[in-house]
Amino acid sequence: MAPGKTAPRLLQDLFTYDPRHEERAGRNLLTSAPPQHDTQAPAVPAVPYRNCRHNLLVKQEQSLGLAPDGELGLESAYRIASYCSTCRWHVDVLVQHQSGTANIKSCGKGNQEYALHHFLYHGEDDSNGSDRLDAQLRPRTYTFRCSAPECAVEVRISLRPPRFSDQDIDTLTNQAQLRRRLEAAKRIAGDRADTVMARRVDGPDYLNTYLQDSLNPTKGKARIPLLNKKFLKTFGRDCDLILKRLGFENRQEEDEDGTLVEVWYLPKPEEPATTGTTLRETIEDARYELNSIILDIPQSERVNCRHQPFDCNPARPYLEQALACADYAKAQGRETRNTNHEEDHPYYASLGAVGDFDDALILFAFSRQCALDIENKSYYFECLQDLAAGRKSEVLGMQVAMLASKGVTTKRETERAYQYFGIDPTHAGVISDDHIIGCFRSRLSDISLIQAEEARKQLRVLGDVRDSDRIRAEASGSIETYEQAMAWFELEHGAADDFVQTMYSLKTQDNPAEVETAQKALRVIAEHRQSERLRNFLKFGTISEPEMDLGDAYAAFNVADRSVALDPAVLESVLSTYDIGSNERERMERACALIQQDQSQRFDNQPSNSSMPVMRRNNYPLETWPVGLRNIGNTCYLNSVLQFLFTIKPLRELILNCEHHMQDISPEALKDKKVGRIAVTAERVVTAQKFYGPMLPPAAELFTPADVPAGSLISVDDTSPADSDMKDGDAEPITPADSVMDDDTTARDHDSTKQSKPDDSDMPAPPTRPPPVPPRADPKPAIKPAVPSSTKIGRIEESARQQDAAEVMANIFDLIRCAITGDTILREGEQGDAIKDLFFGEVTTVMEKPGGTEKAHEFRDHFLVATGRRDRSLYATLDEDFGLSEIEGGGGSRYDYVERPAPIQIINVKRLQFEKGEAIYDRSHVGLEKVMYLDRYLAQTPTLSEDQLLDLRKTQWAKQKQLRGLEAKRTKLQTTGLEGMNLPECLEATSDYINSLMTEKSEEQSHEAATLISLPTPPPELSDTLQNSAVDLAIELSGIDAQISSLESEIDNVFRDCNSVPYRLHAIFTHRGDVKGGHYWIYIYDFQSNEWRSYNDESVEKVVDEGEVLNKEDKIRPKVSAGVVYVRADLAEQYTQAVCRKPERTDHEEPKPDIEMQDFLVDSDDEMPALEPVDMANIPVIEGVEKASCLVATMHVGEKRSGSGMESPPKRNKGVE
Repeated sequence: MAPGKTAPRLLQDLFTYDPRHEERAGRNLLTSAPPQHDTQAPAVPAVPYRNCRHNLLVKQEQSLGLAPDGELGLESAYRIASYCSTCRWHVDVLVQHQSGTANIKSCGKGNQEYALHHFLYHGEDDSNGSDRLDAQLRPRTYTFRCSAPECAVEVRISLRPPRFSDQDIDTLTNQAQLRRRLEAAKRIAGDRADTVMARRVDGPDYLNTYLQDSLNPTKGKARIPLLNKKFLKTFGRDCDLILKRLGFENRQEEDEDGTLVEVWYLPKPEEPATTGTTLRETIEDARYELNSIILDIPQSERVNCRHQPFDCNPARPYLEQALACADYAKAQGRETRNTNHEEDHPYYASLGAVGDFDDALILFAFSRQCALDIENKSYYFECLQDLAAGRKSEVLGMQVAMLASKGVTTKRETERAYQYFGIDPTHAGVISDDHIIGCFRSRLSDISLIQAEEARKQLRVLGDVRDSDRIRAEASGSIETYEQAMAWFELEHGAADDFVQTMYSLKTQDNPAEVETAQKALRVIAEHRQSERLRNFLKFGTISEPEMDLGDAYAAFNVADRSVALDPAVLESVLSTYDIGSNERERMERACALIQQDQSQRFDNQPSNSSMPVMRRNNYPLETWPVGLRNIGNTCYLNSVLQFLFTIKPLRELILNCEHHMQDISPEALKDKKVGRIAVTAERVVTAQKFYGPMLPPAAELFTPADVPAGSLISVDDTSPADSDMKDGDAEPITPADSVMDDDTTARDHDSTKQSKPDDSDMPAPPTRPPPVPPRADPKPAIKPAVPSSTKIGRIEESARQQDAAEVMANIFDLIRCAITGDTILREGEQGDAIKDLFFGEVTTVMEKPGGTEKAHEFRDHFLVATGRRDRSLYATLDEDFGLSEIEGGGGSRYDYVERPAPIQIINVKRLQFEKGEAIYDRSHVGLEKVMYLDRYLAQTPTLSEDQLLDLRKTQWAKQKQLRGLEAKRTKLQTTGLEGMNLPECLEATSDYINSLMTEKSEEQSHEAATLISLPTPPPELSDTLQNSAVDLAIELSGIDAQISSLESEIDNVFRDCNSVPYRLHAIFTHRGDVKGGHYWIYIYDFQSNEWRSYNDESVEKVVDEGEVLNKEDKIRPKVSAGVVYVRADLAEQYTQAVCRKPERTDHEEPKPDIEMQDFLVDSDDEMPALEPVDMANIPVIEGVEKASCLVATMHVGEKRSGSGMESPPKRNKGVE
């Protein structure tokens, strides 16, 4: 609700409200809340100087409820009709009880709880005459109601403009017009006309007499001939409009001698009992105004007037009685300022009070404002605090201290708290509690313990101001509820247990002091969810239960004799009695897997597998929906890459028909083969073909993921299974890595840097490093890496060296190109092939040097962009990457353009930044368009020549240069070395500190203080100078922000009409995490089905709301796009196919459950020939990868066994290698 005002305040505002100057003042003094007083801003008068300070006089005839002696009677409604003798506006105040209200208990002196009415504005009645020309003079009626719950008093204040305008008065009293009127009378009446000009007072005096006669009609006085000497020279024909407006009638009549004469008849008002706007009321109003007009004329000119002016009673006493505020308690020595231009302090108006209130009424007004306008409670407390000091009131001072002890804060403290967290106080109404808590948490991880306590103090202030239990709980650091626990882990309520465990690790691995709090939060979540997995993690340090041994497995199925062969159907029957998804079902499935493995070794019931698969239950038909890839340990980034590559139809066909494209390894065939500008050796080709090619046995369809693990696409250490068991104390845990899709050292030019050491690129990732995402199976927080970096810089360098999805994809491209034959020879002997045609574009770098212009050409399989640590569009990031920049060393300038764009354009976003030796994760949002036009980055387009595009670029560069200058200036004003404070805020804080120093020094008068050596006293003007500088710099900073926004819009519009080369958005590599790690998944758009899908490891789901993909996520740790893929619009449907499924089933065979690619299979296929025995323990290993085809095996496996949806490879005859 809005703030209100007490009855005395309402009256004071009524006596100073002037509708004539409302528009110029910018607010309605009577109905709108007063502006909040800012001690730092120039003083603004509470009442505009032009406003009339009304002298309201009672109109006895129009008032209701007044006794004959002038006192108010005992009525249920009062109408105090009045007019201002100065501006002649008419003001009616109607006070009445609302009908149908029960339990009426009026406010007033006898009411201990509500000593005064406290009125709230409830609107304005509809009225006419509201166009701009006469809006200032229109009548208006405002309604106010008392806010006390048991009081039914309603006040209607009506204001009407004068009956006589300024022009009317000039017409009646202007001597020049009276002289002209006399001359006109002589022309009309001739010798019968009066020879003396009318006096200024005669017009109002005669008109007053006529109106009085009309109210008290007397026979013979109703008719006035035009040729009446006094009437003709005083009114003539100039005042016809005035007379007719007052009800006079003009007629033509025959005189006694038969001649026509013009006469005027007096008005005929209604009887006094008639209510509403009537002619009688108009005449009465006119008489009161004429009385004031006559009194304004000097006494010397009023001699011999027919009617002496009458006196009226002041209206204030009656209004005070009607509003029950005639005898309220007043402070000694103070008076209300209502008759002169001296004003109360603005804080009184803000509280809805007046300056002569005693302390109890000040507190009453404060409590009512706080109860009705909670959002501004801190400002009202500031008003009370300053008034207590100004009035030197012990009562108010005690109340202020009590409120402060309860956490009530002033507006200044509230603004300081918002600014501490970088929030503009003016946006407080639209900022959510989640946003404030997020700002607090983001700061908490980067500050010291002392600063953290200050941050909690400021957060408590905001919690109290906003009356938010969530913010208070966050400030106290307590974790008692499920919501608080999930908020502490920065997770949504529906986050899976795996995410909870991951966030536990991230929170504790670098901050052991948080372990106790993290365990408490985890315990609260586990109990709320009744999650055995989280309880196990708390107890054993793993998300699963302790390893189940074979005895436990048989015991779970109540089997006492292990030597007896068991029917698998019986095991499945027992397993089916447990609810799917329950903890018991998971335990029994593990037991069943152990028993089946033991039975297969004893009785050859099942294929010998080291673990059993988890059956997939599909939500979509196998023929029309992709399947996911299981995360077998930090492979979410690899899964995302493979899912994307599978959708590229030409690449998929190339892989599945690999035997037709294999490179001959003879010296003659390899003589001119270059990949990445480096000659390819036979050894390199062999290694690449083992990754890519048909190194499969004749029965290729029998290959399963058990034979070629998905983990072979990433490198792992040469360790035995026992060595890598996570239970072992000496195991090396997975190192958190830079899970972002860029590499600072290799991103710009893959061709120029790859294969400098041929053996280094045999596999997509170096074999001595773990995958680049945070551990999914989290170790206990106390376990440290076996070989930690010796220094902080060492850790940063290690993080920077980690591979990610972008580097894995680049390595896959290189291996495929090495394994296949080329189609053409490109510049510098580079091999041209399908990969080059699909994913590589040609970029030209133009370098303007003192010696001339140089051009360099290179092939790029992706663009690398950075956000600049702020939310930007993709166009803005690319503009910066391709834009004009200085060559290092000051040797000129350079810019890039695309000579030949790739049909499939990959754009990676640099998320890992380094500032002051610290790794920083950039979570800025990149705005993506569903259709991106590449025109602005090309050498030329179908509609624009190279010169035309260059002119547009130069225009953009000029604006970008101006933008960089503004950004540098803004950075200078925003950077101070103090977290969360810009330069204006620092100056303001310094000014406040100097003020406090000077105040303390003036108070130190004791002898003990005098003996101490004090610091020099700063100049008294220093504080004001700093304060003024802070205001000026704040205005400048705000202006720079506005200029930057305008300039960015202009930059965006430079290429607005360049839309002849469209590319459609196909895939978004998405990451959630930080510099310590996180999780990858990918969104892929199916152009055939016109729908988005989310590929999150084994889960592939339809995206219902496209905003989930494109919009910024409003979370504390939002997901970000680490890379995006666009496909040329005319090739989008030809080159991409998201769904390619041909699952095979025999006629007599029941449908098998869909199995993950990377898992071992339990079903058998009797129609397939048996595999030859293989000694799995002695498989040759090359740098940690089994000598079997990785990529082809992965794609082939899904056809028959796992339903991966990939096309079946061609059948091959036995004996063909």
